Amino acid sequence: MKKRVLTAIAIILFVLPPVAFGGWLLEALGVFIVMTGCWEWLHVMKGSDRWIWKVYIPMVLWILGLYFLPLFGIQIPTLAYWIAGLIYFWSLPVFMESFSQENCMAVLSLLLIFGVGYLAMQMLMAEHKYLWTLIFATYGSDTGAFFAGKFFGKHKMNPRISPKKTWEGFAGGWIAGFVLSFAVSMLYSSDMNPQLNLWICILAPVFAELGDLCFSSYKRALGLKDFSNLLPGHGGVLDRIDSLMMNFLLFGFLASILL
Repeated sequence: MKKRVLTAIAIILFVLPPVAFGGWLLEALGVFIVMTGCWEWLHVMKGSDRWIWKVYIPMVLWILGLYFLPLFGIQIPTLAYWIAGLIYFWSLPVFMESFSQENCMAVLSLLLIFGVGYLAMQMLMAEHKYLWTLIFATYGSDTGAFFAGKFFGKHKMNPRISPKKTWEGFAGGWIAGFVLSFAVSMLYSSDMNPQLNLWICILAPVFAELGDLCFSSYKRALGLKDFSNLLPGHGGVLDRIDSLMMNFLLFGFLASILL
């Protein structure tokens, strides 16, 4: 427990300045999430020690290139860029015997999830006050679900994927995530789109639970408890941002409609 608490404090101190002030600190945090998240996703695959660098380096460069290449004046049509990445990673089993079709499908999932997720992260970085609402909704939901499930949980949500999650915990998580994010966002939402902020408060606690389940499903398929031991007592970076990653996608969807 002591190790877990100390790690939690270190995580908060690490992410607080980027989240609070935005700018290049938030950009650097986004790059860190991409680099560590891709590594954790890939290194747990079967036989990854034989091909990981041939996949990891191109994957990270491709994802970061979605945002950084245009900043350096390199203009590549969006569809062409996505097709180039798709062809490269989809064709790897043809040229690498150790890289199975199962590996390929997991890598293509990574391409899609992190590629779209990183673009959504960039939208958040441009309007980073929405990130505050998203974080309060996400981790308020996680905390509320933990305590509601612990004290009131009886009906299992999906024991096949996450045996401890209950519908009572889900309800408590939604209430906590909505109330916390909506109440706190009233302190800074005067220059934000009120409709977008409200929908984040309503939907983000729900999608936080979905994100947790989706990442848990991937881990369960591979027989894993955690993606890594980078964060003692907490697992890896993906174990900490699984809910948040789904909410990045939610924000990208909502912002593209409402902004």
